[in-house]
Amino acid sequence: MNKELLIVKLLDLVEGRETPESWWGWWNNHEAELESMLSRGEYLKLKPCQHGFQWVPVLTSQKGAIYILNNCGIEYKSSNFYQEQYLKELDDFCKKQRIIQKRKQKEFEENYKDLFIHYPKFSKALAKVLLPSDKIKLPAKESQIYDFEQKLGFTFSKKIKEFFLLTEGINISTGVIIDLSGIYILSINEKEYCVLGEFWKEADGDLLLMQSASEIIYYYSHEKNKVKKLCNNFYELLENKISHYINKN
Repeated sequence: MNKELLIVKLLDLVEGRETPESWWGWWNNHEAELESMLSRGEYLKLKPCQHGFQWVPVLTSQKGAIYILNNCGIEYKSSNFYQEQYLKELDDFCKKQRIIQKRKQKEFEENYKDLFIHYPKFSKALAKVLLPSDKIKLPAKESQIYDFEQKLGFTFSKKIKEFFLLTEGINISTGVIIDLSGIYILSINEKEYCVLGEFWKEADGDLLLMQSASEIIYYYSHEKNKVKKLCNNFYELLENKISHYINKN
């Protein structure tokens, strides 16, 4: 590899004559030479990044090639081809994600009809924003809930038990996690609570709390290290607080 051959390759890249396969193949064959030939900054700018989209590494390397050619005073005509291919790839990806999202939303509505009956506002809000990565578990069994109460030494309220008989748990990417298997006991400011899950109302990781046999739901802000009453019961939590939160976010 000499400077003349490198310039020819960089011009091919900048002017849009490369493909992801040809660029990666050339880079893998010459990486060691390039690292010793170029300055550290030039090498890092030219190095293709690992990415889920195949055109992004070529696009970022093109910017590095432009930087090197400018330093060498080489004239070129920059191509928008890689940017156009990336936008097309992104658009195709988004279309596929929307199809997956709609399919998951439809499955949610068909498979959790009782959840829609008991918590209509919450369920409708969730159905509109449900992402492929979000999780809605199957209903828990009464024996499973009882065993978990015995394990924790804690009595769940009636409304919380009713919820777990509809679904064992939900994990929503916007910041709501309520999962039977994830419940644990936590002491905060010398008071003992059962952590029902997470609700990112103010910040990531803020908690939903309850006390044994009580319907009241509390909210813990970890940044303020403060526990405050959030609502009177679990029904209000889903139908008022969380449904409003989902619609807003």
